[in-house]
Amino acid sequence: MLEAASVGVARVLASTHGARPKEPGSVTLYEVHAPLLCEGTPARWRDFHSATIIGTKMFVFGGRADRFGPFHSNNELYCNMIRVFETVTNTWLNTPITQPLIEGRRSHSAFAYNGELYIFGGYNARLDRHFNDLWKFNPDTFAWTRVEPRGKGPCPRRRQCCCMVGDRIILFGGTSPCPEQGMGDEFNLMDHSDLYILDFCPNLKTLCKIAVIQFSLDQSGLPHDVRWELAAMTTNSNISRPIFSSHG
Repeated sequence: MLEAASVGVARVLASTHGARPKEPGSVTLYEVHAPLLCEGTPARWRDFHSATIIGTKMFVFGGRADRFGPFHSNNELYCNMIRVFETVTNTWLNTPITQPLIEGRRSHSAFAYNGELYIFGGYNARLDRHFNDLWKFNPDTFAWTRVEPRGKGPCPRRRQCCCMVGDRIILFGGTSPCPEQGMGDEFNLMDHSDLYILDFCPNLKTLCKIAVIQFSLDQSGLPHDVRWELAAMTTNSNISRPIFSSHG
């Protein structure tokens, strides 16, 4: 069954290139890459941006552009507008401008949860600033909302990895300026190896543990496994020492 399906795919793709498909048992797959013919005004060229799918739409945010178009001239632009691409009709949509607008940035993290777009962290060279803020974007109202989770979050950083696992975001690593160099130097950086969890639906046990930590409550009467979990929640989670880098 799998072989037959593979042969069918090979025949379709081979015919696209005018190539003759091989006999079953020696299947060759051809990759087809072609630019889409799109309607509407496309997003400005950029790099280090995010593109997140919610339903049938792709939401493009941030990234680094340049005043002189596709040529890097150190006249960087950091767009803080959301651009939307409808994948069903291959159309770039006109989008409204609503307040507040968050700071433009690159090398941030973006993920979708419950039909909304979340943005964390990133870097803006024009402001010489790293971010550790978390924002939520509603695709129906086009409104941004600042999210301030409980607990101690990551320091300002860029290029971190964020993975959705159930109702949790697992954040690992990223890059920040070296502490002795301040928080904005572009070329004195260190790579993190720490891990954080953002829980959108914490259970009662998690909420109780957070309260114990927040209010420094006595833990002596708690079960051993709970005390171990509390220690894990308040102990440095680095898997290695920070790696220092000399490039951005």
